[in-house]
Amino acid sequence: MSNINYFPMKSELMNAIMKMLNASGGVARTAEIDAKVAEALNLSEELLTLEDDTSTGTVYSYKMRWARTELRLKGMITNPSRGVWKIVTM
Repeated sequence: MSNINYFPMKSELMNAIMKMLNASGGVARTAEIDAKVAEALNLSEELLTLEDDTSTGTVYSYKMRWARTELRLKGMITNPSRGVWKIVTM
């Protein structure tokens, strides 16, 4: 049974995003990232559909947006076009 109040920590989301992008050849669309991270972390449908306090989306979508933003700010990924994320190669 899953705990509806448990959300992965931001670092867990960030690690899962990077693993997913690596497995996808370094680039993927937002929806694909969100779906594959949810699957990899075995998140319940109930958790994935829980609305945030402002009713503008789900808590999961909000947390994933922030995880991607932090990865971008750290220079680990870029957002070359709307809805597309790419690993920065060094």
